[in-house]
Amino acid sequence: MRLYHLWILSIAAALLLVGCADDEAPPPSTVQVIKLFETGQQDTVPSRRFVGRVDAKSTVNLAFQVGGRIQTLPVVQGTTVAQGELIAQLDPTDYALQVRSAEAEVEQARKHLNRQRNLYSHNAVSASVLDAARADAELAETQLENAKQQLAYTTLHAPFDALITRRLVENHTTVPPNTEVVRIQDISELRIRINVPEALMQHLESDRAFNIEAEIATLPGKRIPLVYREHVTEPDEVAQTYQVEFAPADDISVIALPGTTATVFIELEDALTPSVVMVPTSALDHTENGGFRVWVYDPDSSTVSPRQVAAGEITDDYVVIVAGLPPGMSIAAAGVQLLRDGMQVKSLEKAL
Repeated sequence: MRLYHLWILSIAAALLLVGCADDEAPPPSTVQVIKLFETGQQDTVPSRRFVGRVDAKSTVNLAFQVGGRIQTLPVVQGTTVAQGELIAQLDPTDYALQVRSAEAEVEQARKHLNRQRNLYSHNAVSASVLDAARADAELAETQLENAKQQLAYTTLHAPFDALITRRLVENHTTVPPNTEVVRIQDISELRIRINVPEALMQHLESDRAFNIEAEIATLPGKRIPLVYREHVTEPDEVAQTYQVEFAPADDISVIALPGTTATVFIELEDALTPSVVMVPTSALDHTENGGFRVWVYDPDSSTVSPRQVAAGEITDDYVVIVAGLPPGMSIAAAGVQLLRDGMQVKSLEKAL
């Protein structure tokens, strides 16, 4: 009787497993619903806007090359000084004494050299003695030149028409050599610096003509034409952008302090290409080799197939397709990571 019960339980368990297997059978395949985008042509590229700031042509920290106590520091922060004007001076007393001492050494060395020359002309000393006297005189003159140079280093003069940005030390401070004391800026030409992406940088380096304008925060509503000056060739390690510098056009006078915010508008005067195709960035899919592709829709078979493309500049939510995709084609505009070659799809418009 016990064996009979075990046999009944075994059959029931087998039937239960069959039922579970039937329940877990995969459902019939469904058609993927996709949003379609019809490719067209655009003849212009919208203008780009960047936030930058006004800067001086150059910023320099001036430092004494010798040490000492600051005796004069007449500059006032926020004011301008002309090229060559005194900015700061150390107490020159010790350095002036060194010059006087060196001058005395030179005078004594020259007298000694003259005596040796006179003795040598009478064969009273050898040529080596004369050479030694000549070397001592040359050394004394070198030490005098060095002492005069050290004395000259006790004063700092403006290397250009400069804006005094900040005093880095106070007057009467004793400073060691190479201590920076004043920060100055060359504002003979204001610069506006922005960071641009690599895609736009390629066009800035070409011969294309651009219309570039800036709106400075202190002059709202007024656009100032800019001209290109220079750019940094190494990209930012994090943002992968390049710093570009512009300046107001030659006939434009702009009054703004360095550090002021500016908005720069960049627009191509001609089209990026004679006619380009732009697609939503969500339509781009990555290939196995690191390139880009889009999924082209075939209305006859209701299937999609991949097409490799070359992508260019990104503007807002759209990307320029440089090659590989002609206008007048329907492509998947979203969810491209879920698509496979030959997959049956249905457009979202028909599914609704």
